[in-house]
Amino acid sequence: MIYSLVDTTLPTIGFLSDMCPEPITICRGRAEAMDALTEADIVITSGASPLLDEEMIDAAKGLKLVLSTSAGVDRIPVDTLHRRGIPLCNTRGAHAVSIAEYVLGAMLCVSYRLPLFIRNQDKALWQNVYGIEGLEGKTLCIIGAGSIGSVIGKKAGALGMRVVGLKRSVQPLEGFDQVLPITALYETLEEADFVVLITPLTPETYHLMDSEAFSRMKPSAVFINVSRGDTVDEAALIRALKERTIAGAILDVFHTEPLPKDSPLWTMPNVLVTPHNSAITQDACQKSAAILCENIRRFRRGDALLNVIEGGKAY
Repeated sequence: MIYSLVDTTLPTIGFLSDMCPEPITICRGRAEAMDALTEADIVITSGASPLLDEEMIDAAKGLKLVLSTSAGVDRIPVDTLHRRGIPLCNTRGAHAVSIAEYVLGAMLCVSYRLPLFIRNQDKALWQNVYGIEGLEGKTLCIIGAGSIGSVIGKKAGALGMRVVGLKRSVQPLEGFDQVLPITALYETLEEADFVVLITPLTPETYHLMDSEAFSRMKPSAVFINVSRGDTVDEAALIRALKERTIAGAILDVFHTEPLPKDSPLWTMPNVLVTPHNSAITQDACQKSAAILCENIRRFRRGDALLNVIEGGKAY
């Protein structure tokens, strides 16, 4: 039987229910899930939320496959599943276009001062703003030029931006002017007008952007995080914003989600906050559902699965 720990507030589950050849039972809450998992052989969860833990895995004696609605699986006990021989598959590739469009849209939004104009419209205030700079010719640093970062770079290059990517395995990428090893982080930050962080959360990327990293950025540069909240030292980011070490930030992910109401990030005029929403377009959710459905079909047929996560990895 198939059980989902993700409810239908995420459109992916609604699309999957329409596509899937088998019924999917939604577990609403931990207690209901603990009872239901004793019958489950397939569980659908999210790598962005702590929905599936080791106690729940122990309760699911017949569990044979775990599917994640997200690409990142840092909140799933990957090693526990690996030890039990239970494959874990993500939806890598489904969200790339949506996140790339979010990043480009957000960069255009802050470059053309749209938040200010929206506030002025609320006050019926007609006020010209001079000195606005567009994106053409600006340098974009993409930390994590993988499946999502490469799409961001291709689209940014089409707008005339100079694109520099950082990744573990260096190889040429369409739309990129340079692809460098992650060891070139600091010198690349010094050149960038925009910095996009799109790495998975691993021990190596935890607080990758810290006080030292922010100090290397230009005072005019904007930081964008669409990875995981803990890839950034949030206290260091807040200091950098308050002290104008950097010009601003576009943030879709945070250390604590939902972002606490008393976080200073809510009220900073140089910060754009969105509620971990960059990947939740209808198109991305349909693509995710299609990958999940295909893996269910493959599993039932005994065929090779898509996007299998290796033990010890978070993506």
